[in-house]
Amino acid sequence: MLQLKGSSANITTASNIGLASAVRIRATNAGNVTVAAAGGGTSNYAGVIALVADEVITLAKQPTDTITCSAAMSVVAIGYHY
Repeated sequence: MLQLKGSSANITTASNIGLASAVRIRATNAGNVTVAAAGGGTSNYAGVIALVADEVITLAKQPTDTITCSAAMSVVAIGYHY
């Protein structure tokens, strides 16, 4: 079950997705998703993941971490609970 925190959008430039701590990503096209720490800092969540077309993942991140997709991918902030 997902709790939406906004509307999905195609992300191809760095965005923190409304300071979300979790996002759902649907790869409309194959490509890489890069998570980077804001301001050149460090983050335990930083890295790159390759997705195939139509793959869907849920990704945790720090609120200020940015996500960049190398191809158009539908991204939406979701509730995160653990």
